[in-house]
Amino acid sequence: MNYTKLLMTGAAAALLTVPGFAADAKTEAGKAAKAAAAKAAVANAKKVTVSKAQAPAKVAPKAAKADPFSVLPAVVAEMNGKKVTRQEIVNFFKKLSPDGQIPEQLTADMVKASAYELVKAYITKTLVDQAIARSKFKMSNKDIIDAIKAQFNKMPKELYNMMVTQLSQQKITLDQHIAKMADNPAMREQIIFDTFARKAILKNVKVTETDAKKFYDTNKSQFTMPADSPETLRASHILIAIKKGSDGKAELKKANEIYAKVIKNPADFGKLAAENSACPSGKQAQGSLGAFQKGQMVPEFEKATLALKENQISKPVKTQFGWHIIKREALRKAEVRSFASVKTDLIAFLKAQKEQELINNYIASLEKSAKVKILVQQPAAQPMMMTPAK
Repeated sequence: MNYTKLLMTGAAAALLTVPGFAADAKTEAGKAAKAAAAKAAVANAKKVTVSKAQAPAKVAPKAAKADPFSVLPAVVAEMNGKKVTRQEIVNFFKKLSPDGQIPEQLTADMVKASAYELVKAYITKTLVDQAIARSKFKMSNKDIIDAIKAQFNKMPKELYNMMVTQLSQQKITLDQHIAKMADNPAMREQIIFDTFARKAILKNVKVTETDAKKFYDTNKSQFTMPADSPETLRASHILIAIKKGSDGKAELKKANEIYAKVIKNPADFGKLAAENSACPSGKQAQGSLGAFQKGQMVPEFEKATLALKENQISKPVKTQFGWHIIKREALRKAEVRSFASVKTDLIAFLKAQKEQELINNYIASLEKSAKVKILVQQPAAQPMMMTPAK
């Protein structure tokens, strides 16, 4: 679960996407840019000369920008019999900012629209932090590092290896990277909350195969793959790209050789596509392009596809991309995915749903115990906009 998402939802989260707000001034790139700007400013200042007889022009002072948070009342909520002030919300908001500042682009209207969720986010964090403190739950730095390592160890092997390679190119070891992550306050909060929640709130969450099957049987419409429309085409191909400066004859020869193999063993089409096709679809999907609309492909490719019957394979067809061996695929009919094919994902989905429900109930119980009253108005749900018939 994501602790930041738990706190900042809807309009309140949108405040963090104000242009310029998410820029991290603490990064090396940011420091370099600031240093360059300062250096340029000094250089320009040295070029300016003012004669003794010439008085500098008076510059009108820049008008101070109105505080966008001034639209909030002085007291925005009550919690545990105490007042929650506007300043507490401002301080909370600044802590969420990468540079600890209120962005210039933030307006009073934006704050007003997000006020309720922003106040609720502050209350949620405060109550959860208090609950963790009361439980005397603590994690050492080693515990946090071990928790991060455990997450990395769950990554798919290819993704894990790619990340390690990228780090090594920057002359950073995985352990160094993890140690840096563990020093990040937001990351530490995330790990502490996740671990606390698993032990104190979610320890009894279970979803069995029986639970998943029951959901599947009563919601089969959610697992139905819609049929392709009659205007749709489906095809797979093997692309032999023509090298720059080539007359294409060598590539055509290779395409004909592959075509002969495909005709001899049509079941090998996907294997040959993965081994020979210059199109990413070769390795990613054994040459399958999936469904596409008429007019979406180049004319030569579409014309050749339309000339084929289902499961028929074309001789090499030339387009601007090279030589294509095309196999027309049957259009997909509406079908219900089998329970076996969705079981693993469905169990994970139902478990996450149960966990979110328990987290929500836990926070609601904390709010009830603390007798929380939010004193800013909750925005009304926006009505659906209907387009008048023409």
